[in-house]
Amino acid sequence: ATKEEEVRQKLLAEMIRLLGYPRGLIAVEKTLGSLAHLPRHIDPKRRIDLLCYTPGKEGLSPLLLIECKSEEGNSEEEAKEQALGYNQWIKAPFVALARPDKISTFWKEESGWKSLPFLPPYSQLVSSLQ
Repeated sequence: ATKEEEVRQKLLAEMIRLLGYPRGLIAVEKTLGSLAHLPRHIDPKRRIDLLCYTPGKEGLSPLLLIECKSEEGNSEEEAKEQALGYNQWIKAPFVALARPDKISTFWKEESGWKSLPFLPPYSQLVSSLQ
């Protein structure tokens, strides 16, 4: 497994066991091409590391998009921009950036981007939408 895959698998286990994210509502390595509502000019081979959904009145809605990174490669700002770039199409209310030793969760408010230095439990993200 790659270092990025190790980050993803460790986070996925914590999300399910400790933070109450329903296993059946988490998509792993979802390609943009598999999301039918996206415009054709999007590179269909690009992948989202983790995408968590929440049930809604009209079916499942994206809740949280997570980009996983190893220490190598992109800077934190580049990784954040990549995740936010994906999210302009996905439209999840929350975005997170996971590294081997930390995770940051972001969301947009009227005054700008807000963040937390951790991933909140599933129930907390869902209740914040109401």
